[in-house]
Amino acid sequence: MSLEQLAPAVRETDYLKRFDRHQYDKAFREYGERFGPLYAEAIRAAGEAGLADLAASLMDELEAGWRRQRIWNRTSVQINEKQMMVAYLSPMLVELEAPLGVAFAKALRDTWSARRPKDGYRIASYEKLASGFRNTILGIDVSGFINRREQESQEEEEF
Repeated sequence: MSLEQLAPAVRETDYLKRFDRHQYDKAFREYGERFGPLYAEAIRAAGEAGLADLAASLMDELEAGWRRQRIWNRTSVQINEKQMMVAYLSPMLVELEAPLGVAFAKALRDTWSARRPKDGYRIASYEKLASGFRNTILGIDVSGFINRREQESQEEEEF
């Protein structure tokens, strides 16, 4: 498995536009169908002993891509690719083959943190991320209002 096939899972940041409570489920499933088999194969081929090397190679490929960016665009590309790792790649790896997927997600996180000590990230499962979206209007959480309204309509139906 070549890094040119694995790197687009981080570089194709159009998925970030769909990181909201309405579209994330579908986007994550599409992402997993597209990149899951590639990463599963790469992880199996690397084996447990080779996961750190695979993570380092992927980071080398990403960093090479950053160096090819114009100087004023590098930071935004790095931020978007880190968001892809947090919102899509790591949760997908957690859902892959139980021990090796999680181990590779940790190896990738540790490699990122070693190279960017002030810019680390944590791994979260898809369920945790998907459950974190709030119902807001203009930044005001309306979940309580919606729940109260549902309760009131149920109480009215009972009478």
